[in-house]
Amino acid sequence: MFFEKKYCPTCKKYDRKFRKLEGREWTVVEQRHRGRTDLWRCTSAGCRFYQPAHNQRDGARLPEEFRNPAAEPAE
Repeated sequence: MFFEKKYCPTCKKYDRKFRKLEGREWTVVEQRHRGRTDLWRCTSAGCRFYQPAHNQRDGARLPEEFRNPAAEPAE
């Protein structure tokens, strides 16, 4: 499940796609977000931003090792 066409404050764009956190991502969220089940992250290359559904102001960034991989160069 995805949210499409949402604003990401890290990317500073309004056309970003968000997906639910997965696997190990849940273990590294900030303390204030522990126990939540509605955390979504931006899927753009290089982005680490996540937020609770419908509450962007309460968002944060995942640690560096969870940075989305860069897009593959076109051949």
